[in-house]
Amino acid sequence: MRRALPPLHALRAFEAAARHESFSRAADELCVTQGAVSRQIMVLEEWLGVPLFRRLTRRVELTEDGRALLPVLSESFDRIAGTAARLAARGRDLRIRVAFSFGIRWLMPRLVRFQARHPDVQVRVTVAWSTRLEFDPQEFDAAIAYCRQVPSGLSAVEVLPERLTVVCPPALAERLRTPLDLSSIPLLDGCSEGQDWRAWLAAAGLPFFEGLRQGAVFDAMDPALQAAAAGMGATVADRMLCAEDVAAGRLVLPFPEIEASSGSYWFVCPEGMQDRPAAAAFRGWLLEEAREEMVQQSAMAVVSPV
Repeated sequence: MRRALPPLHALRAFEAAARHESFSRAADELCVTQGAVSRQIMVLEEWLGVPLFRRLTRRVELTEDGRALLPVLSESFDRIAGTAARLAARGRDLRIRVAFSFGIRWLMPRLVRFQARHPDVQVRVTVAWSTRLEFDPQEFDAAIAYCRQVPSGLSAVEVLPERLTVVCPPALAERLRTPLDLSSIPLLDGCSEGQDWRAWLAAAGLPFFEGLRQGAVFDAMDPALQAAAAGMGATVADRMLCAEDVAAGRLVLPFPEIEASSGSYWFVCPEGMQDRPAAAAFRGWLLEEAREEMVQQSAMAVVSPV
């Protein structure tokens, strides 16, 4: 139903003048002339058909109708301002769901660079144990998810492809001359139910052969990497997620030339959300960091320890 409302400029002029009980102070607040305030109030009085002020010699005074209208307008303008501020703040915030190991090992060390570039954007990160692409748009604005194929109905851009390879501590690497030697050490699984190992062995031209020593199973790649660095065995991991451990010498790549992939990491959000300032800024920064990561990985000279 169409509402019959007085002109907004007239309402704003009246509310300011009534609150200050002064046309001149209202003019200062609204950055207009006193005459403009007076004309707007006259427009409102004509529209309503009642006087709102008594014009005295050196001051103005609200009529009974004016006193009745003021609190209604003040409360309405306060509610509009509060709602607008909350919506504007949401436009500057980004609620993002991130796959656990990617978030802990890759995103968190870099996030400070985004905040330095965009201090007005508050990123609210929720780290998810599940790598499946599932998030409620009412709870999250976007996600960095690991998957092979992005479901329809979402805006998606690939951030980084997965590059799986075997990693182990230096002491165990001395026992690995060929991939078949993996049967002599425990194989750790980072929540892939053996899929990552099968993918890597297939890339190495081997089946998931009998005799592999099943080691500990973890609910994410990050604890599997920590266990490998502690000497518990070898695991299959994404090269970018274990880069720090490799650089520090805690882990080595016994077969750096053999890689596999089961999917990629994607930045996804509902259609239309990608154009919001916070989401667009984060996506642009994320892709810049990903390109730099790819350059570093390509330039890195990986030397086999055996």
